[in-house]
Amino acid sequence: MIFFSQLLNVPIVDSRQEGIGRLKDVIVRIREGGYPEVCAITFKRKGVSVVIPYQYIENLGYGEITLKKSDCGVEDYDYANNEILLARDLLDQQIFDVAGIRVVRVNDLELVKIEEKFSLVGIDVSNRALLRRLGLSNMPILRRARTKMIDWNNVSLVKGPVGNLQLKTSKEKLERLHPADIANLIENLNFQESSKLVQSLDEETAAEVLEEVEPEYKDALIERINPKNLAEIVEEMSTNEAADVIQALSAHKKMQLYRRLGVRKAKVLHKLSKYGADTAGGMMSSDFMMVYKDMSVNQATRQIQKSSQEFGSVYHVFIVDDEKRLEGIVSIRTLLLAKHRQKIADIMAKVYRTVRVHTKAEEVAKVMTKYNLMSIAVIDKNKVIRGIITVDDILRYLVPDA
Repeated sequence: MIFFSQLLNVPIVDSRQEGIGRLKDVIVRIREGGYPEVCAITFKRKGVSVVIPYQYIENLGYGEITLKKSDCGVEDYDYANNEILLARDLLDQQIFDVAGIRVVRVNDLELVKIEEKFSLVGIDVSNRALLRRLGLSNMPILRRARTKMIDWNNVSLVKGPVGNLQLKTSKEKLERLHPADIANLIENLNFQESSKLVQSLDEETAAEVLEEVEPEYKDALIERINPKNLAEIVEEMSTNEAADVIQALSAHKKMQLYRRLGVRKAKVLHKLSKYGADTAGGMMSSDFMMVYKDMSVNQATRQIQKSSQEFGSVYHVFIVDDEKRLEGIVSIRTLLLAKHRQKIADIMAKVYRTVRVHTKAEEVAKVMTKYNLMSIAVIDKNKVIRGIITVDDILRYLVPDA
């Protein structure tokens, strides 16, 4: 085992026992399904970076590095997309500890010889690593300090000039986490890093992550996401969450976003964004299941099956007349147990409680709590249903930092 910090600035000696420089960096090659392998080292010669491929290294260890021959350095080294430098790209950088769900700093790196080649197997995030780098390895305090190693397979890079393979690896590791955990990690980064990370995720995952980010941080973050990517993410969001995004944008960014959204989505969001965030209109979603009262159960079920993918969750189906005035409500359970030929009007229940678009959020919460409602309809003065508010929306409003 070797710690990378103890290799830095170690003399490099060629086959003629002549010192040719001091180690400045180590190049490793990222591999799928394995640890990154050391493939070369670098040093400076007359101000120019020189690379020595691993096959010319006789001994890589503390004290000095010996080579198998002389004149084996390459000045114009052709870096592959899956190659990174330990000092330049990893040391002192922030990483995601995917297993521990936290952002940590790389204080040192552990190299282990596996089948005649050194591989990067772990990252030391402890204070002990900092003491080691300061040359205090023999101090008694170091013996009391604990090493905190993280296996390479449990981390994801936050930034760095990574190639396509490494970026793919990072995304795969991150996307195993719950969106709320990814959001917590993002909130520990600066806005430049977090915006790059969000844009590297697929649109559906990015939408779920943004919905979990704290409002104050999210408002600043979305301004830094380019309009094209933001439009693709917003298309995957529920309408109430997307409307919150619209409200937080500057006028210029808002217009850029509208131009990239579908016409229907843009119109809906434009209307919703006019309501205050602390009102029913600002909290409601226009994504809800609606059928007509003169339909049969069979017709309604088929319509629901066709459009169910558009909605994240469905607690109830709302029943309307031809003018989309709210007439009743039916639970999914009741619908499934009903006979196919029955009319929706015959099985629907009366709607006892609704709210208006300008009803304050606190009042909405009181009503839903009092009547144990999983969702509530938001109507206008003509009883036309404009949207619904679910218990999830209420919880997000009441506990925004959860």
